[in-house]
Parts: sequence; structure tokens; C-alpha cells
Amino acid sequence: MTALFAVVLVLFVLSYYNLNKKKQELENLVKIKEQEAEILRKVKSNFKIFESEPNIFYFDTVYNRIQLKFQINFKTGYEFYHIRQQDIDGNFLQTKNNLDALGFKIKAIIDTFKKQKDSDPAMKDISYLMVISGSASKLKGDDEYESSILSYNRALFLYKYWKENLGIDFDSPQYHEIIELQISGVGFGGIGRFNIPYDVNNVTEEKKNQRFVISIAPKIGK
Repeated sequence: MTALFAVVLVLFVLSYYNLNKKKQELENLVKIKEQEAEILRKVKSNFKIFESEPNIFYFDTVYNRIQLKFQINFKTGYEFYHIRQQDIDGNFLQTKNNLDALGFKIKAIIDTFKKQKDSDPAMKDISYLMVISGSASKLKGDDEYESSILSYNRALFLYKYWKENLGIDFDSPQYHEIIELQISGVGFGGIGRFNIPYDVNNVTEEKKNQRFVISIAPKIGK
């Protein structure tokens, strides 16, 4: 009986230990999930900032992304990709004012993200991927390769315009901990294009694809 009691006692102790261990693991998991949920809540609330500027941004409910409210009209041709009066079709001053307001607003938003990362321990492992992407129209005779280069150049020169004219450099060392900047050109590709289904004769709609798409996506973790 003594031996049996000893065996039962050992089993009880092991079961109690395992139960407490499992309980602690579950409590730790719940704590981690609560922390992750709080981080996601804060990250999601950050993007509400864009809603404060309805003249610059609007939320595209079809593709679930924030888009520019205004249109950039480049002249048609592979040589037109600078942000200069001779490259822009239409009111250049209005285009310039829109791009200036956009640059300053994005800077203000990123500065807010940076201050939050510096002051809130829960956000210390949060950073953002910022992509300035250009796209091109697909008109008769357009070359896919040349249009991809053109769309990249337009995105590159938007970045250079902000840097050289406004002193806003989203790739400066001060932003490296909060922003990873990428510049890309999608040419004829990308989602959310105008003139879908594609009609080669619908030049008015197709030219609207000569534009920028700026994406800012959170990166969670080290």
C-alpha cells in the first residue's frame, strides 16, 4: 500500500506540475495575443490619419486602398516623366500645388509614426514599407519595355521632386528605422487600372493610367 501511495503521489505531483505549466503557457499565449491585438489596433488607427485630408486622399472600397484624389496628367511620350511645366499636360501650377501638399502630408504622417515608435514601447518593432510606384498608359504603338522604364522614371522623379524642391527625403537616415522606401514602375500592370475591360480606342480613360500609386504598409516584427 505504501508503494502504491507513493506512485499515486508522484503521478499527482507530475499532473499538477504539467497542469500548472500548461496553464502558464496558455496565460502567456493570451498575453501575447492581447499585445498583438493592441498593436494591430494602433496600426489600423494610424491609417485613419489619411481620412483627415479628403482633398488629397480617398479610400477605394473596391481595392481596399488609399488613393490620390487628384489626377496627374503627363504629356504622352516616353520623354515626359519629370515634374516640370513642359512635362505636365494641363494646369501645372495646380499639379505642383497638389504634389507639394501630398509630400508635406505624407511627411507629417510618417513623422507621427516615428514619434509613436520612439515613445510607445508596444510600437518599437513596427515599421512601414513605402512604395512610390508609377504606371503607364497602353496606347496604340506603345512598347511594354519602354513603358515600364517610363513608369519607373515617373516614380523616381516624384521622389526627386520632393527631395530637391521641398527638402523632403523619405530615404534619409532619419527615417530608416520607420520607413523602407522602394521605387517601382509597373508599366501596363497593376490592379485598379482605368479602361477595364481594355479598349484600345478609349484614349481618354487609358491616359488616366499615367499616374502614381503610393502604398504604405505596416511591417510587424524585427
